[in-house]
Amino acid sequence: MDIIWNQACDYGADGEVPDCTPPGIEHLVSLLRVYNSAMGGGLGFALEVNEPFRVRSAINALRYFELAEAADFLQDVLDRSLNGESPDSLPSDEDFYHLVDDGTNPVSRAFKAKAAKVPADFSHQ
Repeated sequence: MDIIWNQACDYGADGEVPDCTPPGIEHLVSLLRVYNSAMGGGLGFALEVNEPFRVRSAINALRYFELAEAADFLQDVLDRSLNGESPDSLPSDEDFYHLVDDGTNPVSRAFKAKAAKVPADFSHQ
């Protein structure tokens, strides 16, 4: 699992995944790109450095990993941002962190649960 996670982090930093990458890893890459941006610089930073299509991919990944509340939250923030709302009026970083990094590591737990449930989505066979 650690190898898959680390590989997804590397792909996310690059912004691209190789052809024939399994779908579960593609979702993890999309999620970690935005997640790592938010954890490193805040939600506003993540929206600034990731194009809307990348944020939408992260939202889809959150749903894939059954983190619907976080997906809904990020969708709302993206929509409001694209509609020109002031960054000051958007929910706080802490609101987002509570959903994706509450001390129990929900993103990692969701990844491991999905990999156990659908291992073919994470296999390079």
